[in-house]
Parts: sequence; structure tokens; C-alpha cells
Amino acid sequence: MTQMQVKTYPKGQVLFDYGDSRDRFYFVIKGVIRLERLDETGNFTFINYVKTQTGFPYRGLYSGQEYPYTATALTPITVALLSMSTLEQLIATNPQVTKQVLRQMSFLIDRTETRLQKLVTSSAANRVVQALIVFGTDMGELGENGQVTIPYPITLIELARLSGTTRETAGQVVSKLEAAGKLRYQKKRFCFNPVDLKG
Repeated sequence: MTQMQVKTYPKGQVLFDYGDSRDRFYFVIKGVIRLERLDETGNFTFINYVKTQTGFPYRGLYSGQEYPYTATALTPITVALLSMSTLEQLIATNPQVTKQVLRQMSFLIDRTETRLQKLVTSSAANRVVQALIVFGTDMGELGENGQVTIPYPITLIELARLSGTTRETAGQVVSKLEAAGKLRYQKKRFCFNPVDLKG
């Protein structure tokens, strides 16, 4: 705790870029961060989101020298920072920390594999629906009757980026879901029941 720093950044702030020296571990106290990486062709984008009470990056522990993606504040954020060498020393010497890190890495692998299976589809409309479900899983708050509310503003452009579609296509799918009573989108905040979206 004595070696941690707490900092606040505005929406849009880049915490680090792909290829920067991987020297800090971040823990999100408030807000959401987008992690993004393009492939060599610049055509395929990997996008992930880190919400409150979650740390990153776990990828590259003890092996990576550079950050494997770019981290950008999707909302105003407050983060705690710890040097990567301090974290790696804690993992090596504290069995409780080791178990927690292994649990988190297992969860991330499972979530990423599931996401890839669901987002790899030729149907743009299905990708938009799956992207909404990803938002719900990554950032949503579960309410009564299975309703998921995403308490952070999500633009249609952000939805299009994750689903690999245009803003127009994402907007059309959202409008159809709203008209069918399966989704509410007010002030850039989504509310839906994932079961309704799948049906």
C-alpha cells in the first residue's frame, strides 16, 4: 500500500500505448478503461474493457517487457498504480496473492474464449447483439428480473467498434431492439435482459 499511487484521469486519456515499457500494474477504483490492439494488417481489432474493482494487465507477467495493447479511459477514471516489479515480487512471495492472480487469469481466459466464439459470426446484426451482451457482462449491474443496466455512457460508435460494424448498422439494430421492447437506450446508457436479446 505504501508503494501505490492513486491518480485520476479524464475520459479519453491514454494510460499507455501498445509497445510502451510494461512498468506499471493498474487497479481501477472508478470508471471503465478500454484495452485495444490492432493486428499487423490493421484490419482486426481486439477490444476489452476493464471496470471498477479490476486490475490489469495480467498478460506478460514475468515475461513481457512491453504492454500488449493501448489502454484508454472510456469514462473519467480513478486508478491505483503499482510498479510491475513490486507486483511480481508479491506474487512470488505471497501464496494468497498468487491464488488470486491465478483465479483472475483463469476468469479472463474463459471470458475471452467465450467472447471470441460469440463475436465470430458473419451476421452484423448478431455481432451487435453479442457486443451488447459483452457490455452487460463486462460493465453491467444485474437488477431485478434479470435486467442488466450499464451505468456508463456507451456510444453507438463504441458499440460498432466492438461488433466490427458501422455506426449506422449498430444504430439500426438498437432501434429495432427498442421497438421490440427488448432494450432501453437513454442518455447513452443501455438496459436490457440478455435472455430477451438472445431470443
